[in-house]
Parts: sequence; structure tokens; C-alpha cells
Amino acid sequence: MNLKNLKELLALSMLLAFTSTASALESDRQQPLKIVADTALIDEKDGTATYTGNVVLTQGTLRIAADSLKIRTDQGKVDIVMAVGQPALFSQVPEPNQAEVIAKAKNIDYLVRDQKLLLKRKASIVQGENIFRGEEIVYEIQSQRLQAMGQSSDPAQGDIKGRVEMILPAAAEPAPAPPPNADTNPAQEEEASPKP
Repeated sequence: MNLKNLKELLALSMLLAFTSTASALESDRQQPLKIVADTALIDEKDGTATYTGNVVLTQGTLRIAADSLKIRTDQGKVDIVMAVGQPALFSQVPEPNQAEVIAKAKNIDYLVRDQKLLLKRKASIVQGENIFRGEEIVYEIQSQRLQAMGQSSDPAQGDIKGRVEMILPAAAEPAPAPPPNADTNPAQEEEASPKP
């Protein structure tokens, strides 16, 4: 990689680093952006950067891991991050004191400006004990809303067959109240009571 390509790579990385996100942790936007990959190809004319081979992008709590990652810019700002993997992974802590959101799919499109994830092919989102699965999932990061769809009419080999699946933890039931004087041992009561 020559010096010009390295400068372009750094400039594109800086653009992504300063892209605002509405609901992510405020500290994420202030963290440095790091992309690690086996190869990088920057196309300034096309406004794209393509990374391949064990790609990992991190910025604060945001993490994307994929076999390949393509970043598309619009008017000098990052517009879409497209990840492909077996599966690709997106994770981020949406707000302080909330469980991390972990999204997986063979194809993940992160629409940066809209703060939306488009998950396609064997898609799943997990937050805490809540699990959502489907062939396609649209997740709005800011509002934490999602829409899941089942199998399309022309599924590819390995796609999820059937409908959407949602798993929620059982509601915690209160523990039964102990019977009165349950903490007292009957043998102790017998010893404590006066004998006739």
C-alpha cells in the first residue's frame, strides 16, 4: 500500500469515527475507530473502502466482525457499512446500564445516518435473555424496535425455513412466603418450652 492510499484510508476512517449516532453510548462517538483486516482497497472516486479477511471494526462499545466489510460514503460522510460473513456480527451497548445488543446474519447493512440495521439470511438479535430470529430483521437502533420476517419465496440453501422465532425469558415469580416460625427448629421449641 502506498502513502497516498494510506492517507485515504485514514481519512475514510476519520469520517466514520466522527459520524454521529443518536442512541449509542455518547462515549462511543468520542472513541477512536479501529479497523483491522488482511487487505484494504480504497476507491476515492467511487467513495468506497473495502476490507477483506478477518475484518474487525471497533469504536467504543460498537463492534463489527466480518469476512468482508464495505464502507460507502455520501458527500464525504459514511452512509452505509456492509458486512458479509458466516455469520457477520454487529454488537453495541445501546445505552448505559443496558444489555449489549448482539446481531448476527450472513449479510448486515448498517445504515449509519438512519441508525438502522438490515440483517439478511439467518438473522438473529440477542439482548440479555431476549432472542429474535428470522430470515430478515430490520432493527432501528435509536428506538430499539425491530421487525422480523420469515422465509422468502426463493430461499437460498442454508436459509432459515419457516416463520419468525422469538424467545423471551419467563416472568420471575415471587418466592413463596415462608410459613410462620419457619426459622425455628421444632427440636429447639421443645427444649425451650417448660416441662410439666
